[in-house]
Amino acid sequence: MKVLVVGVGSIGRRHAANLRALGVGSVSVTDPDAARLGHVARELGLRAVPHLAAGLDGGPDAVVVCAPTHRHLEIAEAAVEAGAHVLVEKPLAHSLEGVDRLAEAAARRRRGIYVGCNMRFHPGVATVRSALRDGAVGRALSYYARFIHSLRNRRPPGQDYRDTYSARRAEGGGVILDGVHELDYLRWLGGEVAGVDAWAAHVSDLEIDVEDTAVLMLEFASGAIGHVLLDFVSPAKLRGCEVIGETAVVRWASEGKTPERVRVSRDVPGQASEILFEADAYDGNAMYLEEMRWFLAAAAGEATPLADLAAGSRALELALRARATAEARGDALPRGVESG
Repeated sequence: MKVLVVGVGSIGRRHAANLRALGVGSVSVTDPDAARLGHVARELGLRAVPHLAAGLDGGPDAVVVCAPTHRHLEIAEAAVEAGAHVLVEKPLAHSLEGVDRLAEAAARRRRGIYVGCNMRFHPGVATVRSALRDGAVGRALSYYARFIHSLRNRRPPGQDYRDTYSARRAEGGGVILDGVHELDYLRWLGGEVAGVDAWAAHVSDLEIDVEDTAVLMLEFASGAIGHVLLDFVSPAKLRGCEVIGETAVVRWASEGKTPERVRVSRDVPGQASEILFEADAYDGNAMYLEEMRWFLAAAAGEATPLADLAAGSRALELALRARATAEARGDALPRGVESG
């Protein structure tokens, strides 16, 4: 199989390295930053191509889109028209405009579009989902999720956070779009979300033009409610989810990054806490490897991936609705900036 990776920043380099580790026969990379492209290509022993058109001219079977968010749809559509299956990093886009056109192109060309919802492959999320499907909490009544991690510390050492898409509204930045994983996996756990409300603000001294902190409230079609806390400011990286049901509570908590400590437990009144999963040093790359295995299998027609274009579109729609709701309150603007 021939695979082209578009964009070799932190996530693009990771995907390229994982493709090499999985034994993919032909992996090419492209990036507008020639110095970065050359470094990654030499480091991983991959073929560098100068631009997207040259990469697509090579006839890749699959394309992994890791460019800034605002370019995702145009690159994905070009890849589909070139005959490739596509994995698009999250969020799918910074706007819903163009999503339908991409879906139509994929259907016409009979190619798959998949979205990088890697948290579905995380043992915390996967264990919670398995427990819920086994009736571990009875009827789920509420979901509480959080992802908090300083934007300054989220990128590789030496990369200025101000130079990332996360810091720039025009490129699809902001904590709500960046935290779209939480919306995706909560839908995966609890079913469709019928309504969303949100509050957001720029509360720190981060030099960004988007919100750095947000609280989202979800109404599930099942009648359950959800609460999501996202921020770019916490000095400690914390992630997790708590599901409260009629008979028990299931909790997933992750702390740190390297190493990442992961624990999933089930609590029933009057009983000792049951540990469903625990790891003191979980390798975060494992979920990306598993995600890439699924994508390659789907591109080869051998499997159905866990996150398709419809799932990515729905998570994006919820995130955009949440941000619009917060901005309608006037809460989501950087301090000192007025709407108009």
